[in-house]
Amino acid sequence: MDSPVSLNSTTNNENLVIYETEKDERSHKKKKRANRQIMHITFFFVLVFLGLIAYMIKFTYLDSPAIIVNSRNKRQASFAQKTIRGKIYSSDGKVLAQTEDGGTDSEHRVYPYGREFAHVVGYNKKGMSGLESKYNYQLLTSNSGLGTQIKNALLDHNNEGDSLYTTLNTRVQEAAYDALGNRKGAVLAIEPSTGKILAMVSKPDFNPNAIEDSWEELNTSTGSSLVNRATQGLYPPGSTFKIITAIEYMRDHKNYEDFSYTCNSTITKNSVKVSCYHGSTHGKVNLRQAIAKSCNTAFVELGSDLSKSKLRKLAENFLLNQDTGVDIANKKSSMKLSAKTQNSQMPQTVIGQGDTLMTPLNNALIMCAIANDGIIMKPYLAERIESAGGNIIKEYSSTEYQEAISKKEAATMKEMLQEVIENGTGSRLKNSRYSVAGKTGSAEYNSNKDSHAWFVGMSNVENPDLVVCVIVEGGGAGGSTAAPVAKQVFDAYYDAGLGSIE
Repeated sequence: MDSPVSLNSTTNNENLVIYETEKDERSHKKKKRANRQIMHITFFFVLVFLGLIAYMIKFTYLDSPAIIVNSRNKRQASFAQKTIRGKIYSSDGKVLAQTEDGGTDSEHRVYPYGREFAHVVGYNKKGMSGLESKYNYQLLTSNSGLGTQIKNALLDHNNEGDSLYTTLNTRVQEAAYDALGNRKGAVLAIEPSTGKILAMVSKPDFNPNAIEDSWEELNTSTGSSLVNRATQGLYPPGSTFKIITAIEYMRDHKNYEDFSYTCNSTITKNSVKVSCYHGSTHGKVNLRQAIAKSCNTAFVELGSDLSKSKLRKLAENFLLNQDTGVDIANKKSSMKLSAKTQNSQMPQTVIGQGDTLMTPLNNALIMCAIANDGIIMKPYLAERIESAGGNIIKEYSSTEYQEAISKKEAATMKEMLQEVIENGTGSRLKNSRYSVAGKTGSAEYNSNKDSHAWFVGMSNVENPDLVVCVIVEGGGAGGSTAAPVAKQVFDAYYDAGLGSIE
């Protein structure tokens, strides 16, 4: 007889199958969770690795130049112990800085032109400034031939560092320095088509050959002699800002040639009273005449109702609130105008007063844009780096920075700015052997209505060679004080054979 089937046995087998199935499912879920955790950890480490690579790239190409030249970088001291600091030259081959008396313990830096290039070349004692600071790493790096370096190592001599050749020209710099005289202020000369800076003067100045002896006095005096006013001085732009106001007006009013206003010396707009400089009365003027005569009241009339956002955007196209890109220490110009600005602030803003502040470099670049068909070229001071043996290590070249205005707008403004020289406030430059277009400015800076004197202009207007910007602190009228300084710089440029007069 067949044995009877046990119900309990069948049930147990079924339970065992169910248990094994559930066990397999739990095991599968556990493995799945473990795999997911492994994937998360893997992704995390991949992201960290990619982030590290990204940081290394950023550090190498963006951050390292600033860290290398930082005066707190101790690595520089080790370079200085085994390298004779390289020379700094002008574009016309003159030595602007060199190290004399070889030997680590007796080396000292010499500046043959003394005060004349003090701010732009800088110093390297008590910290560093100017080109000495910016190109410190290059000056302390030696690319001398291998044989020379081996020989120096065997004789325990220091290697000679690479030299910096600048865009600066000694004749143009000397003219700018002498023309400014004993007055406080700054002078800049720039090639608008390239961005090369040929001259950069700031006063009060200092003697870089005696920086250690005069350090305490320089840091306690009220003259701010160590400040490079050309790139770090912030001033109200005064009537030179009317260039920007005029361009925005022309954009908003296609019939700008029909503008007409009768100047009676004063105007009240948006509850603000504004007068022309020294109470002048200009009579009936159109836009060109308003620019030429620098008529405040006409500009208050045409500019006070302009769009605040559009005016600010145009100003920022001209690098206000932006980095000028120059290769030494500098400050940004400042324009606080916004859509929320009170209407009562517009009359002062459109004539370059109010809260707007500008560096001489920025003002020069505005004129460079007009001279260069609306394009601002990046300003620069370094031409090339050469080894002691004369091999070129690196060359620097012109770079287009940004388009400020259209070519047509630039051409129109050129014509208008020529009127400033021919029939307006810039007459001190009239009848020069080269054509000139420019703008004068008198910028009030205190409640006594004392003013800084501005001039910014270009020479050889049809094919501009040079832009010169001058500010004389407390100089009064730009036409009588700053324009003659600019003329001496232009004259020196052509006397040196650097430009061709058409």
